[in-house]
Amino acid sequence: MDTEKKNGDISPPSVAYLNSLPDKYGWQRENEHGYRIKEQLYGTKRPLRVIYVGAGASGICFSKFLQDRMKDVSLVCYDKNEDIGGTWLENRYPGCACDIPSVNYQFTWARKPDWSHFYSYSEEIWQYFKDVVDRFDLTKFFKLRHQVVGAYWDDGKGVWDVHVKDLTSGQTFIDSAEIFINGGGILNAWKWPNIQGLSDFKGKLCHTANYDTNIQLDGKRVAVIGIGSSGIQVIANIANKVSQLYTWVRSPTWITAGFAQKYAGPNGANFEYTPEQKQDFAERYLEYQDYCKAIENELNQRFKFILNGTPEAAESKQFAIDQMKEKLQGKPELAEKIIPTTFPVGCRRPTPGNGFLEALTLPHVHTFTGEVQKVTPKGFVDHFGVEHEVDVIICATGFDTSWSPRFPVVANGKNIQDLYAEKPISYLAIGVPEIPNYWTMGGAYGPVGHGSFLPIIELLSAHVLSIITKMQTENIRSLAPRRERAEAFVEHADLFLKRTAWSSNCSSWFKRGRNDGPLTMFPGSRLVFFKLLAEPRYEDYDIRYLSCNPFEFLGTGFTIGEFDGSDLSYYLGTKENPGALLPCQPNNPRAPSKQATQVKQAAGRVAGNGSNGCMENSASNRDQLQNLETDNPAVSFKLMDRHMDAPAASLPLLQCYAWNLELGLSDQPAWVPDSPDITNIVFLAETRERARVFFAEIHPVYNFLDQQEISSGIFQ
Repeated sequence: MDTEKKNGDISPPSVAYLNSLPDKYGWQRENEHGYRIKEQLYGTKRPLRVIYVGAGASGICFSKFLQDRMKDVSLVCYDKNEDIGGTWLENRYPGCACDIPSVNYQFTWARKPDWSHFYSYSEEIWQYFKDVVDRFDLTKFFKLRHQVVGAYWDDGKGVWDVHVKDLTSGQTFIDSAEIFINGGGILNAWKWPNIQGLSDFKGKLCHTANYDTNIQLDGKRVAVIGIGSSGIQVIANIANKVSQLYTWVRSPTWITAGFAQKYAGPNGANFEYTPEQKQDFAERYLEYQDYCKAIENELNQRFKFILNGTPEAAESKQFAIDQMKEKLQGKPELAEKIIPTTFPVGCRRPTPGNGFLEALTLPHVHTFTGEVQKVTPKGFVDHFGVEHEVDVIICATGFDTSWSPRFPVVANGKNIQDLYAEKPISYLAIGVPEIPNYWTMGGAYGPVGHGSFLPIIELLSAHVLSIITKMQTENIRSLAPRRERAEAFVEHADLFLKRTAWSSNCSSWFKRGRNDGPLTMFPGSRLVFFKLLAEPRYEDYDIRYLSCNPFEFLGTGFTIGEFDGSDLSYYLGTKENPGALLPCQPNNPRAPSKQATQVKQAAGRVAGNGSNGCMENSASNRDQLQNLETDNPAVSFKLMDRHMDAPAASLPLLQCYAWNLELGLSDQPAWVPDSPDITNIVFLAETRERARVFFAEIHPVYNFLDQQEISSGIFQ
């Protein structure tokens, strides 16, 4: 079969050309049942459109992955705010910071080496997301000040009709797409407290999620209502600025240091990175990555203390008690009222509160354990009936933490808002049963209390894009999670969650702010979630195709790669993954070639720079290693990536073969054929603790490799 030529290049044949071939060669197009072969190449991607809600972290990550990985997919991200950033744009209250270490609250594909603090403040986090959007040219995907007010599935057309309000013009229009993704998150619908007379207050009244940064607090009388994460951060930040501070602890709560406090400052305090540390992070990326991974490893071990009755649960409780008592020494009577006795650490999300408990002990800080009776034009009335005049009331009373979407999402006569009115039935935190082509970036039964959510966002973005790719290439019209699979997942989750501290007798936003609210956390560690969603489980979906024959996508019997110059034998190995040789000894050993001697001499010069034949991990020696290629044209040098799948024990020598390094394990020295390509002399083996750098020494008679350690450090 001949092919088309376009401008002298090899190009896949056009649709018109493919359609002409059956007539040209007399091929049958259609059978007696009316099924007709689609004249297209296997791998052809049909154009699709995605509408995404949100311009926060998840929208940014999804747009980056789509830009890098997808073809013929258009994307628009609608957001109600005037700028990108989501919660980090909206939350600017005093002391607003992330309780996850900065280096772990960032994208793995855009690591920032110069974070100012161990725990970053909201302005810097927001600026990070702005910089990422600018750096990767993602602005084109976002339409700001556009609020999605409804989404309706048109089953006849196989598209979502999304109603969008332009907040600048006030006009509402309809945009349509095959795929609709809700990345709006859960912490975006803030709520006022239900307190009598709140609207009568004549002073400054604000909510932490909509904070007026122009409010001056120095020397003012301030009341802070609510001691969740935001209230705690506000109180710790303003306690030494105001003249009088009033707050309420209506029920006991666990106050802890920030996450990964082993790596934080004294007693888990925040600290500033030094210029030297920032420079090291920028110049020694592998060491920076190791630092990030060490902190992440600690975060991933925290799940054990969530399980009731474990030694880790007992240790975390005693540690929290000791820390809280120590910090409340100035007012020991508060310890009896604040430290919980009826539920374990983790029933509510552990509330990092560096400086909060110490603030409560200050003489001008007044802590009430009863309810606010009412708010007056001048202040508030406490539970004893005494009125206190204040200048500012800050409400840190959180959000509507139901998983119900903030607008109608309707498909096949079902509105998710109604389905989620009492208790959500979620499919793996990404889908809703029987709702086609609809995904969420972390919904009900997701790992929202398990650590940094940014790696989860990367996982979910890649997961959904895999599904979209399948839709493109296999002529899929729609996918909807099967109800029985979603119900089975929820059944397992509900039973498992009874083992956890989350199910204990406390009110928390995990349970819609109630003791008996529906608990919708992921039933396992973050690592279980990563494994579960590494690949889509298509067996859990009801899949509908554009054609009556689901194999129509096989098309003409040829792949695109057979016409675009692709490697037609890729399955035998590629430059990146070339396969492997069995170690063997030649029947006719040869004396070392001139090239082998040059390799040995170059390796010997490097090894000789250290004591006892070992090379120290220094900048000058690293330079010598990296300059071997220029020093001796017979020697090529390449640092291999650390072997991610290495077992815990020490590995034997990694076999080195050909220009592109091929990684294979060998208990014996590896034979190197006499070839100009076989000149790599430096490679890595993985151990439990660190990577080791080796060089290859070629024997004087046989071309064999010995291993000799020249450094126990990690080279960049």
